[in-house]
Amino acid sequence: MASLLETLNQALGDQSVDHIGQQIGADPNQTRTAIQRALPVILGALGQEAADPQRAPGLHKALAEDHDGSVVDDPQAYLSGDLAQKPADGQAILNHVLGDRQTATQQALASKTGLDMGKIASLLPILAPLVMGLLGKQTRSGGFNPGDLASILRGETTQAAGASPDVGDILGSILGR
Repeated sequence: MASLLETLNQALGDQSVDHIGQQIGADPNQTRTAIQRALPVILGALGQEAADPQRAPGLHKALAEDHDGSVVDDPQAYLSGDLAQKPADGQAILNHVLGDRQTATQQALASKTGLDMGKIASLLPILAPLVMGLLGKQTRSGGFNPGDLASILRGETTQAAGASPDVGDILGSILGR
């Protein structure tokens, strides 16, 4: 079975990466690098929420009720859809899971990707619904229950950090790992 990060990266094929790059004003190579660094950070922040007994039920409910996975099933349709709505939805997710760590997250990703903070600030709200969509799809299919979610996300972020020193540095500076 593919990891969550592998599934997300596969869903975001070259056409999707090109489209995201055009939206944020970055070339495809920089965009791909930024996506590969940003996805584990979003998963890690969600993992912290899933590990918090006070916040985990709300996250699980949001995944089960609000995120059906359609954005992962057809990322081109998602990326080509209403651009005015996506940033608001994605920003709401980031506000919830990163809170006051958003600027630090943008700075850390900018330092490791070559994109400026403005482009990173545009990228993260595009990616957050994709991550939630995949997690929601897994939750709906019975793949994740509230107890499993924190463990699965912790494993994903640990694996990503081990595979890339840049990701490990970002996760350590943002999430304390």
